[in-house]
Amino acid sequence: MFKLILLNIYIQHLPTNQMQILLDTNFILTCVKQKIDFPEIINQCTTEPVEWLLPQDVLNELGNLKDRPHMKVPDKQAATLSFQILQTINPKIINLPGKNPNIDIKIVNYILDKPIVLATLDKNLKSRVANKILTIRGKKNLELL
Repeated sequence: MFKLILLNIYIQHLPTNQMQILLDTNFILTCVKQKIDFPEIINQCTTEPVEWLLPQDVLNELGNLKDRPHMKVPDKQAATLSFQILQTINPKIINLPGKNPNIDIKIVNYILDKPIVLATLDKNLKSRVANKILTIRGKKNLELL
């Protein structure tokens, strides 16, 4: 119940009719590992439609993790389950512009001056954007900063 109240407070202050949330690799994997049903929590906290944005680079990163030969079994399972969850939320696959191999820089450039919520746990990435941030607080709660 606490996670719903916390998100409701913040979501009420978002200015658009449709909430766009861009998913980062570490957010997806950590939600899977900690059994946080992020789509369900967000849907319970808002009446606005949510458009999930998934960079092709993040999708590629998840695929590489899933197929990496010397990965720990729980990490491989989390990457595999991530694909199943992503299929259920039907995210809009986006191509991040730029030739920089650093995905974080491409994400920063893409969301700059756009009302997109960034779902990430990356402290460095969080500090480089002025956008709202969806993150995990504690073990099971989501927080929108």
